Amino acid sequence: MKRIFEVFERRRWLPTLLWAIAITFVSSIPDLDTTVARLEGCDIIAHFVEYFIFGWALRYWSRDGRPGFLVGGIAFAAFDEFHQRYVPGREMSLWDLIADAAGVTVGFLVMGAIYKRRARKGAGEKA
Repeated sequence: MKRIFEVFERRRWLPTLLWAIAITFVSSIPDLDTTVARLEGCDIIAHFVEYFIFGWALRYWSRDGRPGFLVGGIAFAAFDEFHQRYVPGREMSLWDLIADAAGVTVGFLVMGAIYKRRARKGAGEKA
């Protein structure tokens, strides 16, 4: 298990790439019928969580919080929604895009807060 974490530490971009592939794969499934989508509002929550994880991975990759990574994540969400327009049984949705963008942003900011807290804690231990 330790070896897996070492691989991710050396290749900080890998979790982001793997999650982007997973998002694209699921978005490409025609006529995706999920029980989640049938419940009012759960589709939006699923989009938020999906992109929260993506934002978290982007911030892990960036580490120093460069805003270009966040902008790239939101652009990826827009591309994903546009792409769904051409998948049979799927549709492009502004509300889904808003949930995606919110998820990326919150995930990015939460991971940033964790990094800041760790840095303060580490600085306090050294003093």
